[in-house]
Amino acid sequence: MKSTELGVLRKSEVYFSSPSQTAKKLYYYPVSAGHFFCVKGYHLIRNNYNSLLITHIIDGTFTFVKDGKHTTARAGDTVILDCYKPHEYYTNDSFESIWIHISGANSFDLFQEIEKNEGNLVKCRDINHVKKLLFRIYEGISGDNPPTELNMSLDIYKLFAELLNPQSIKCKGESNYEDNIQEIKSYISENLNESITVQKLADKAHMSTSHFSRVFKQQTGFSPYDYVLITRLNKAKYFLQKTEMTVAAIAYETGFNSESNFICFFTENEGISPGKFRKLKF
Repeated sequence: MKSTELGVLRKSEVYFSSPSQTAKKLYYYPVSAGHFFCVKGYHLIRNNYNSLLITHIIDGTFTFVKDGKHTTARAGDTVILDCYKPHEYYTNDSFESIWIHISGANSFDLFQEIEKNEGNLVKCRDINHVKKLLFRIYEGISGDNPPTELNMSLDIYKLFAELLNPQSIKCKGESNYEDNIQEIKSYISENLNESITVQKLADKAHMSTSHFSRVFKQQTGFSPYDYVLITRLNKAKYFLQKTEMTVAAIAYETGFNSESNFICFFTENEGISPGKFRKLKF
């Protein structure tokens, strides 16, 4: 379907999709998709479109407005926007983009995680994979033999995965973050029964606490604090299943300041007490 918007060249195409009730309840699904060629004069201002927008810039410049700030994406960049709220974007020269509007499942939660970690403009590790996924979804909507809604949902989730795991841009002179974080993870594993603070970990990594926390989250998917707790929890599970250690001893070995705190934390996270977990057969 040809677009008739001002500033959108006639060779541009847009297609729409309506999900089944099953897709609305369980899947990620596309609302619309397009392959646009836009020139100066293209300027969209809209109150809402009940979806999220993922657009990948193939050529030119694409500028979006967020909280009064104008941010320009260029070739190779991917932009994700909340179109449930008022939104605005335009070009000062021209651009080519492949885009989809999506909704469903926990898509908004994933959007918030991406926005919190990376903002709305993301430089993905595998640009070609992002383009391939977007074009596959676009062609699925536009073709006469569309893929199953489950397959479409899987492709959308893969897009989210690309946006959640962007490339790590290193400045000249920066240390190898992967090696640093691996050393910190080893230190945590070997010292669970000690007091482990974010400040102590940042000092060992020779970073400020804020920089360390950001890098650690980027490398592992966890904040340092959450990673320590999860590591303690997993070690406790191992002790419960593989040793005869008492619950009190396990609490001490995994760094909890009391048996009662350990039992409360374990039960809250696992849904059963340490004693009941120990009796489970794997």
